Amino acid sequence: AIEEFLHGITHFDSKLWTTLPLLFFRPGKLTRDYVQGRRASYVAPVALFLLTVFSTFLLFGFLPSPVDAPGAVKIDAAEGVQAEAALAARIKILETEIAAAEQDPMRADELPTMRMVRRSLIATLDKIRRGEGTASLSIGEMLTAAQKTGGLKVELGSPKLNEKAMRALSDPEFVFYKMKQTGYKLGFLLVPLSLPWMLLLFAWKRDVRPYDHVVFLLYSISFMSLLAMAAAVAATYLTLPDVVWALLLLVPPLHICAQLKEGYALGWGSAAWRTVALSTLAVVTLALYFVGILLLGLLD
Repeated sequence: AIEEFLHGITHFDSKLWTTLPLLFFRPGKLTRDYVQGRRASYVAPVALFLLTVFSTFLLFGFLPSPVDAPGAVKIDAAEGVQAEAALAARIKILETEIAAAEQDPMRADELPTMRMVRRSLIATLDKIRRGEGTASLSIGEMLTAAQKTGGLKVELGSPKLNEKAMRALSDPEFVFYKMKQTGYKLGFLLVPLSLPWMLLLFAWKRDVRPYDHVVFLLYSISFMSLLAMAAAVAATYLTLPDVVWALLLLVPPLHICAQLKEGYALGWGSAAWRTVALSTLAVVTLALYFVGILLLGLLD
C-alpha cells in the first residue's frame, strides 16, 4: 500500500513539475495546450485547482488568525469595567455549557470549539484586568469587547438576523474558523461566478467555447491561490519593503494578460483591455465571494 501511495505521489509530481513552470511563466501556453488536447504531461486544471484551494485554506489554518492582529484603539476605564463584567458572565455560561457537553456523547464534536472560545475569552479578560482600566486589544478582542459593551451595531434588515450576527461577533475567532471552512467548501463557486465575465469579454469570438474559459479560470485561480499563499507567508514571517508589495500587486494583472494573449491567441491590445476589464471584474467577484462567506460565518 505504501509503495502504491509513493508511486501515485511521484507520478503526480512528474506532471506537477511540468505544469508549475508553465503556470508561473507561460500560463497561456499551458491553457492553449490543454484546450487543444495536448494534456498528457500536465496536471488537469480541476485537479490543480482543488489542490491549490485546499492547500490555501490549510495554510491559513496554520498561520496566525487575522482576528489576533493588533488593534489600533484602546478601551477606556468605564468600557473596561463593562467589558470585564460581560466577559466574566459569558465565560461562566460557557463553562456551564462545556460541562453539559462533556456529559453528552452526542455533543463531543462541539467541545473543541467551545474550549477554543473559552480560551479566547479568558485571554481577553486577562488583558483587560492587567491593563488597570485600559488595554490594547487585538482585532478579535476589540470586536468582542465592543459587542459586549454595546459599541457594535449590526443592521441586516431583520431583528432575528441582527441578533444572530451580534451573538456570533461575541466569538470572532469562531466566526473566522467557520469562514475558513465555508470558504474551502465553496471555493469551486469562483469558477461559475467568473464564467459570465469571460463569456461577456469574448461574446463576439465564435471560435472560443465556454470550455476554454473554464480551463483558463481554473489555471488562473490556481496561480492566484499559490500567489496568495506566498504573500501570506511573507507577510507573517518576513519584513519586506513597501516597494516589494507594490510590485507584487502587479503580478496578477501581468499574469492574466500573458495568459489571455497566448491562451486565446490575441494581440497585445486585445489582451490589455481584457486584462483591465477582467481584473476589475475579478475584484468585484472576490468581494461578493468574501461578503458571502462572511455572512454565512455570522449567520450559520
